[in-house]
Amino acid sequence: MTQSNIAESILKKVASLAAPPPNLRISQWADRYRYLSSEASAEPGKWNTERAPYQREMMDAIYDPQVEMVVIMSSAQVGKTEIINNIVGYHIQLDPAPILLLQPTLEMAEAWSKDRFAPMLRDTSSLHGLVKDPRTRDSGNTLLHKRFPGGHITMAGANSPASLASRPIRLVLCDEVDRYPISAGTEGDPVSLAKKRTTTFWNRKLVLTSTPTIKSASRIESAFEQSDQRRYHVPCPQCGEYQVLKWQQVKWESDPAANDEEHKHRPETAHYICEHNGCIITDADKPGSRSIL
Repeated sequence: MTQSNIAESILKKVASLAAPPPNLRISQWADRYRYLSSEASAEPGKWNTERAPYQREMMDAIYDPQVEMVVIMSSAQVGKTEIINNIVGYHIQLDPAPILLLQPTLEMAEAWSKDRFAPMLRDTSSLHGLVKDPRTRDSGNTLLHKRFPGGHITMAGANSPASLASRPIRLVLCDEVDRYPISAGTEGDPVSLAKKRTTTFWNRKLVLTSTPTIKSASRIESAFEQSDQRRYHVPCPQCGEYQVLKWQQVKWESDPAANDEEHKHRPETAHYICEHNGCIITDADKPGSRSIL
């Protein structure tokens, strides 16, 4: 190889490292590259945001350069962990950065690393080779700390002050914050401690997710009240009026002949009453529904 070819090769490598990330939103990255693993999904295979379209805005808000903090307050089992997985995968591949994933406990952080992160690395081909196997002698990786070109991810527990020791972080992902202790040992609020680690980054991001617990004593509720409070609106399949789904609009029939309270209700007859025009919405109406934030 001539000196000219060597110089050209070096310049190409430098240019690839200095190039800005592709103009691809996180939901678009997931639709193009992400594969769900059999260990963590009832429907393993290629990711499709349209299967749960409410997740699109949550992911793309994190991509938005005008947004510094994203708050996701939701019910259980709506894909919060998979959203976090997509954020991590996107940044490993397209926009490397120092990342902190904060779980309520160290044990939960270890479980995420083994049960969610490792399968995603295995099954999403675009991530192959970017994070070395910790068993490799020169990998520099452990169960709770992984390096990749241009960045790293640390998985920590909110109950462990040592996990929150000073290290500059650009992207902080706080999962299930309502299950965090009030203080990380004697150091103070774990969310505040994690947030302080982003101070030196102009493009820092803080993501808080959780199912809310006790009203007026909930971390995620307090954070949501300080946000722009977007809610997911679903159209009535009959009249087309958009509305936020509320539990009090779910109704079911009762059996007047039942002898006790337990057998009085007939949950198999459950249906939703449109708050605008009283339309009756059944389970069969769900697949055809559109939605909007």
